[in-house]
Amino acid sequence: MGWYVVAFSSELGVGAVLTRRFFGGEVVVHRNERGQAVVTRPYCPHLGAHLGHGGRVVGDTLRCPFHGFRFDAAGACVEAYPGKKTPPKCALGVLPSREKNGQILVFFHPDEEAPGWEVPDLPMDGYRPLRWEQFDLAGHPQETSENSVDIGHFAAVHEYEQVTTLKPMTADGPVLHGQYSMHRRRVGLSRPVTTDFQVWVWGLGYSVVEAFVREHCLTLRTFVLSTPSSPGRVDLRIALSLRSIASKGALHPLARLAPRALLEPVLERLAMRAYAADVKQDFDIWNHKTYLDRPNLADGDGPVGLYRKWARQFYVGEAGPPLRS
Repeated sequence: MGWYVVAFSSELGVGAVLTRRFFGGEVVVHRNERGQAVVTRPYCPHLGAHLGHGGRVVGDTLRCPFHGFRFDAAGACVEAYPGKKTPPKCALGVLPSREKNGQILVFFHPDEEAPGWEVPDLPMDGYRPLRWEQFDLAGHPQETSENSVDIGHFAAVHEYEQVTTLKPMTADGPVLHGQYSMHRRRVGLSRPVTTDFQVWVWGLGYSVVEAFVREHCLTLRTFVLSTPSSPGRVDLRIALSLRSIASKGALHPLARLAPRALLEPVLERLAMRAYAADVKQDFDIWNHKTYLDRPNLADGDGPVGLYRKWARQFYVGEAGPPLRS
């Protein structure tokens, strides 16, 4: 159970209707004319039409393409046939959702219980709009989020060196938080860099990393957003937001000559390209690995054991991710 992203705010203009995979089924996401994002079950409770295929927004309602029945943001049928009463039990299922940090999140609980915790609104002052990419992968949200605490793989897969713990990983209810620094010989830049990473993980599907590149006085906020799509697969969304440049000269002497309005979008595109390349280095492993319920942990792994214990709270009647043969 937990909060999972099904769309970015930039995908959902007023009147837009999207269909998204979600925990082995689908949900429909729409934005009504008041600007509210609403996430519903996909099928009309009248005669079963799929609202993501021909459904449209009319005012503050979603109109079914089959018979024109309309449903408000709470799922109530507010209009049926002209001049006729609405069926008393004809209600569309609406899922708990939030729009935060440029994303639309949905709460999943196998027993449909209400959310017991929230993903916070992050301060956006000084940060540029999100850039994002999406991928279809084999795996499970617990495994993708585990990478944020798997210190050992940073060197083996991503070629980071001198990994130092600045603040030990701690677990506080649904939140995991820690801070590291890492050195890299080069990352598409003209000189080696040392980066401080501050990590927050809210449940299994929502990870945020704020990275500060010391040599360039540059701050980036990155997101790892893993949502179960079908059995054994996830829709992995990654996103990045650049904080307004603190020092153009720290980037490169020639950067002083460039206007911020031109420099920041270019820098953001380069940063997103580098971030996506980093994440893609894990794809072959995720697509072919299996989940070991009792791994043989080693000195140098990082707080994987703490993470595994913390993750148990997000399962109802399950021990963890399903095994893959």
